[in-house]
This record gives sequence, structure tokens and C-alpha cells, in this order.
Amino acid sequence: MPPNLDKFRQVFFGRFPEAAKLDKALRTSANRTPLFFFHESSDPDLKRCWLVLGRLGPEMEASFSINGEVLLLFSPYDDFQRRTFNKLMSEARKEVAAAQRRIYGTVRFTPDSHLALISSQDPALDKHIKAWNADRSSSLVASIPALDGDIDAVGPLLRRSIANVLASRDLYGGKDPVSGRDFFGRIDTIQTVTAELRSGHSVGLFGLRRSGKTSLLRELQYREESAGLALVLTDLESADSIDEVPHQMSRDLVDALRGIRQSRSDVWLGPESDHGAATFGALSARLIRIAKKNPDLLFVAAIDEVENLRRLARESPDKVRLFLGALRRAAQASDNISLFFTGLTTEFFDQSMIAGEVDNPLFGFVDSHYLPPFSKSESAELVRDLGSLMMLDWSPEALASVHQFTGGFPFFVRDLSSAVRKLVLEERPPDSDLAGRLDVHEHHVARAYATWTDGAGKKWSEILRSLASYHPVMEEMLRAKSEHQMSEWRNIGIEGDAAVSALTKLGLVYVDEEGRLRWSESLGALKALGGKTEAPLADIQTKIGLRDLLAQPESAHLEFKSTARWNLRSEKKDPAIEDAVLKTVAAFLNTDGGTLIIGVDDGGIVRGITEDLRTCRDSMDQYERWLMGNLLSDRIGADVISQYVRFRSVSLDGKVVVVLEAAKSENIVWVTTGSDEALYVRNGNETRQLSGKKIIEFAQLRK
Repeated sequence: MPPNLDKFRQVFFGRFPEAAKLDKALRTSANRTPLFFFHESSDPDLKRCWLVLGRLGPEMEASFSINGEVLLLFSPYDDFQRRTFNKLMSEARKEVAAAQRRIYGTVRFTPDSHLALISSQDPALDKHIKAWNADRSSSLVASIPALDGDIDAVGPLLRRSIANVLASRDLYGGKDPVSGRDFFGRIDTIQTVTAELRSGHSVGLFGLRRSGKTSLLRELQYREESAGLALVLTDLESADSIDEVPHQMSRDLVDALRGIRQSRSDVWLGPESDHGAATFGALSARLIRIAKKNPDLLFVAAIDEVENLRRLARESPDKVRLFLGALRRAAQASDNISLFFTGLTTEFFDQSMIAGEVDNPLFGFVDSHYLPPFSKSESAELVRDLGSLMMLDWSPEALASVHQFTGGFPFFVRDLSSAVRKLVLEERPPDSDLAGRLDVHEHHVARAYATWTDGAGKKWSEILRSLASYHPVMEEMLRAKSEHQMSEWRNIGIEGDAAVSALTKLGLVYVDEEGRLRWSESLGALKALGGKTEAPLADIQTKIGLRDLLAQPESAHLEFKSTARWNLRSEKKDPAIEDAVLKTVAAFLNTDGGTLIIGVDDGGIVRGITEDLRTCRDSMDQYERWLMGNLLSDRIGADVISQYVRFRSVSLDGKVVVVLEAAKSENIVWVTTGSDEALYVRNGNETRQLSGKKIIEFAQLRK
């Protein structure tokens, strides 16, 4: 307690007589001094406001899952402002901590981070709080009820005010990564990964989209930062070029060090002129130097969305090798540097080559882990404990139903629970206050699932589409209509074996005693959500074959076009580019057939057809009608195009390309331009127009 506590109480209660009534109402044998720390704020936005620490008593704290003391703000104004509300959840807590340091020499009391209380004479306070709380998800504010009535009514009114605020938020919803009190499950994985990192190992973490990879990273940072773990988190998704990564990682390193410096004043950052790194060698040297100057810290260079290395490696495989080599060199040179990679793919950990003949420095250097769906107990813990913070009491049967319907997939566990919460709240009478906890039963889950499943099916399809760009075989296996059809994928070779291995580690498939491939219960639940039906085996083999084509140079049977109609230099539609596509297809038809891939540059780098699609209102159907109809059929002949040319759109590396496969036509094909006709053929990797005697010679030879 502060020195001269009675004096502080006397001054404070003199300014706010109603607070004395609150203190008396909360007083019990287990809570003898409810309000015990008093500080008049010096912040301009909190002028004349008092910041108070208090205890609500064991019963109320347990009911609301409040951790110890709470922060209360007493305002003398009858017009409570948004800026005062904002300061209560940020600067006010820092000010209380600073005041304690002056009084005690240390911070003895840390108020609950998820709830604060406000007392004000503003008649619109509850309306304001409801609107302002809607912008927040975790830290909320409740009003202290008017303290001018019966003292016995104060406790129940305060309980009701807090209950209504806590029930108003949705801790299940949202797409952002979570940590701290909002994080559940994966505890064994965090402990295993932390132990490996502290032992100097480098770790890879593989999982589908929305399986909780980034949340696990954030939680690891949250748990271990006080123990000296410095997580340097770099997201590769936003990197347009591998050349940007040294700059980005250098900035992330400085941000991590500044964050730790708030609790460790002796952290060394180095001079500001040394904070950047323009090259991979400079990045490695910077990491090593920082680790040497801060020997008590464990630096974890964490690379999120590591699958983007495939995209970057297609453009600059040698530079990707230099980047990975720089990271490995730093980890090997320093006992307090480890590497941590998360994403959809482990290929940059377990393949000896990055692309072509370029060696992979991380081959065999990283220990891979996988994120399977939650167990039944993990799902129940998440739903039950988060629900407790929102005044929800889940029955065991309801918890089991959520796990069964979602397969334990973390995102869907939270998403379905959010839908159930909404349904339960809607059952309350309009404008009614919450007097106690709300019970959630199995029938609530069944009713919510009936309307939730359609949207969830679309989200499952989105997850699969993101997988298709990097692991097309895995995606199509997950879409298979039957276990027998899924088992056939083993027969396509290395790609099939790798997909089965990864999906087994992800807990989505398993091999039974007779050696047959089976769906796990989790995959069965996810497939029941619906979504796009699976593609035939031929389609996935086309995707695999397409990657092989992109590694080849242009030839008599293969050509790449960046676009089919959009001029990237002039940034407008260009008839000359359309003609080039037309002539290439005609030449393939006249010679020995071939494949034209649109959305790929001359070097085989995938860039997509974004600009072309914009000219067709971003509709692939309209684009196909224009390309196959208005361009090719109108100027070559609809019967020829329909019989000999095949159109396909394929997603690779997160970008859409179009593949036109042209077979050799039975008769010579002519291209019409107005009243003129022209004949085109392939000569090596070029398209040429024939004229005069060359046409006659070609016709004779073609017979």
C-alpha cells in the first residue's frame, strides 16, 4: 500500500464522494480495502481525473476471469470524451506504473489488461462505451453504475454492467493471429520448438492456411521474450524481390531489439548508421554482430510465408541461395542465433536444389514440424475458456459437437463457435441486461451449423486454392470424392509420395492396417463442408507438366506470352499483341501443334494475366469467350478452334496463367484480316508468314 494511504483515501473520497460508497459496497472479510492505490493523472487528456487500483473481490473476479486488481478511472466531467477513453486503455496504465516506481521503487500492481472501469456523470456514458468498445476486441471498459441509491444495490448493478460488456465482444471471431489469453492449444508444439531453438537447432513449421502458424509464432514470442528470446519476424509475402529482404530483416531486427529494450535497458542496438543491411553478406554480419554484443539473448530469425521463396527463386535462384546461405552462416557462427521458418511448404528444408542446378544451403539443416488439427480436448479448452470470458457456459455435449463438425481445424473451431455465440445472444429478449452466464447446449451448435456450413465451405475452398499454387497434388488429394480415388495418387511418383507423407503428418490422412489410404475424422468433417469438387487426375498431371514446360526454353512446340492483349509498356490494349497470339496459334495448327502459355515471360517466369483480365471485367469466362471466340474463332474459324485448340486456366504460385494447346490441324489454316488471308508456320522457336512459292511448297510437303 502507498505511504499515508489514509491521507490519499481522504483526499480522493473528498473529490469523489460516490467512490466511498463503492469502496464500502465491495468490502468483505476477503476484500478489506477494495480501493487501495490513488493517483491524480498528469496527462492533458486525463486532467483532473483520478486513476485508482482496486479489487472487486474473489467471487466477482472468478466469475469474470479477472486477474487480480482492476484499473478504475473517476472523471469529474459530465461530458466524457473519446480521447479520455483511449488514454484509459493505453497511457493511463503506463502512468500508474510510473507512479508506483516513484512510491515503491518498483511496479507492485499490474491491473488486468482486459477490463477497466469508468465513473462519470455523463448521462450518455453507457451509450458512448458501447460504441467505443465495438472498435476493440480484447481490452474493454465497463461503466461504474450511479452510486446515489441503496448501497446493497451497487454490487449487483456493477456485476450486471461488467457482464453485459464482456458478453458484447466476440473473442472467437477475427482472422488476426492471437497470443496470450486468446491463445489455446499447441502447447506441446511450443514447448518442443522452444527447446530445439534454445539447443541451437533451426526449425521449420508446416501447416495449411489458417491452421495457427503465425499465432504460434506470436505466442512463442509472448511466452519467451521475458526469458531473453528475441524473435525477429520477417514476412516474405510482401517481398516483390529477394533484394528487398536484407533491408526488411534489418528493420525487423531493430524493431525486435527496441521492444526488448523496454524491459532490458542494456540491450545493444549499435549506431543508427549500422542498422541497415543492403546485401546478404551485410545481413549475416549484422546478425552475428548483434548476437555477439547481446550474449544473454537468444535471437530467432523467423521467416513467415516461406513458400514465397519459390516465387522469388524463379526470378533469382542464385540470390535466394545467397540469402539462405547468409542465414545459415549466421546460425552456425553464433550459439545464440537460430532459424525458424513457417509456411505451407517444407521444400526449402528437404530438397537439395533450389531450382535447376542451384544448391540449397538449408538442405538437411532444418528440423520440420507439422500442425495437425486440434485434439478433442484442445478444441474444448479453446471454446470453453474463451467462452468463459464472454459469459458463456458450454455443455460437454456442445463442445464435442463443435469439434466433430469442424474436425478440430483451429480457424473453423473459432468460426463455428462465433456463430453459436451469436445465435445464443439473439435468443435473449431485446434490450435485456445480462444478469448471469448464458448456457450453450448441443442444439445451439446444430442450429448454428446448419446456416454456417455454406460460408465455411467457401473458406475451405479458399484454403485449398492457396495450397494449389505450391502443392497441387496435395490440393487435389484433399478434394478427392473417395478414399479409393485419393489412393490412386500414390501411383504418380515422387509428387504423390511426398503429398501422402505431408498429409499424414498433418493428421488429414492415414494408412490402415491393410495399407490403404484413409481420410482422418478431421478431413471427413472438412470435406463435409462442401466447396469446389475435385479436379480429374488429368488436370493435376497438367499442372505438374506445366511446371516442367516452364523450365524449358521456347521451341517449335512451345511459346510464352506475357499477355494476350495488354501492352505492358504503353499500358493499354494493343492489336499487335493480339495478332501475335493469333499468329502463334495458327502456326502451331499448321505445323506440328504446340503449347502457348499466356501470363509467362520469355524466361519462363510466371507473372499472371492480371492486366488482360481487367479488360474483361476480371471475369475468366469473359476472357475465354474473347480469346477463343472474338480473336481465334472469328479470324481462323470456329470449327477449327473448337476441334483442335484447348483452353485451360491454371493457378501457379498464386497467379493465373492460360494454356492454349493446339494440335496439328488436318487442313491448312489461314488467318483472315479484313479481305486478306495469311498463312503462318513455326520455324524453330519463331512464327513466320509464308508467301508466294513458299505457300505452294509448304502445301505440297504437308500432304
